[in-house]
Amino acid sequence: MSSCSGDDAKSEQFEFLEFEKDVVLPSLNSGDITFLAIDFDDNLSNWDLKLTDDAGNVLPAILSSVQDTGFGYVDHAIQRIAFKAAPKNEGVYTLEIKNKTTNQIYIDHFLVRSKTFNKIEYPYTVDFSIISGLSVNETRPTADYIYFHNIKNTITSDLVTTGIAGIRLEDLTTLKEYNINYSINAETKKIEFSVPPGVPEGNYYLSVRYNNLTSAYFEKDILVQDEKVPMVASINKNTFKGKETMTLKGSNFRYKVDADLLPGSIFTTFKVSSSLIFVNSNGTGEVQLSTYDQDPSFKYMNAEGTEINFPIPGNTSEDDFFYSNDYPRTYFEGTVQVRTGPYLSKPIAIRIDYK
Repeated sequence: MSSCSGDDAKSEQFEFLEFEKDVVLPSLNSGDITFLAIDFDDNLSNWDLKLTDDAGNVLPAILSSVQDTGFGYVDHAIQRIAFKAAPKNEGVYTLEIKNKTTNQIYIDHFLVRSKTFNKIEYPYTVDFSIISGLSVNETRPTADYIYFHNIKNTITSDLVTTGIAGIRLEDLTTLKEYNINYSINAETKKIEFSVPPGVPEGNYYLSVRYNNLTSAYFEKDILVQDEKVPMVASINKNTFKGKETMTLKGSNFRYKVDADLLPGSIFTTFKVSSSLIFVNSNGTGEVQLSTYDQDPSFKYMNAEGTEINFPIPGNTSEDDFFYSNDYPRTYFEGTVQVRTGPYLSKPIAIRIDYK
């Protein structure tokens, strides 16, 4: 983003966050394309828009509305901005936004493709969506998830599963392409895929390609991050009593995301959650280790993510529940693991005698 301003500037410098859909369908008639921003001047006459296709042709684009979303970061309200345009052909489109009073210019890109889909699921999704809710009159927006290396994702949208030539990622900036691993689940008949370590961290378009040269694109760009599996190198002992401290030492207990790849990172701090996972014959329990220093459990783990000191509860009453193998909760025998985002450390056998 480049910008400059004179002494007579009346508008603030705005912050572009993201297109609400990074891939849109061709449009024969002019319709709304929306993006999110902060400090965007709601005086529509103060803006010039220029929309070009990848052949350099200029298309009509008219700013139509600027509305607050009801969400924001402290004193910075998030706005939804809509402009009307009719991108009829597939391709890469460039939007240039210029403020007439400050001369600030912002340039970004979106794709037009003939088929899109919007539903992907995987366990322990890490969501960094800017808009976390919606009014009763709005359609639920497609979430922004982090897609980690070597984690299975399922496309739950209804896509044809025959004749697939491959699933591909395209770097948003360079458009360099990467083929990624996929399979068809025999039971659900849904497409499953994982991102291999050979794909660098970054933001990508995701598409399913078919042998007839058609393709279906996920309507949001996706953020890919490296695999960082938590490793427990040592535990202070394997048998504990209530009110003792369990100490785990190792690496990757906290996952730090490259903030430069996240929209709105200058206004907020984004962190991936960590947890202790307890498993016994009765099932699985989870104790979240907060990443925010105002929460009590933050002090259980050091900032470097190399040591956890967890105080084992001594009172196992209904008001201070803890995991156990029996009733009235006299002991726990099973395993403990560290979970960071979607990754789990290897299980360690432990026993806790509360009484």
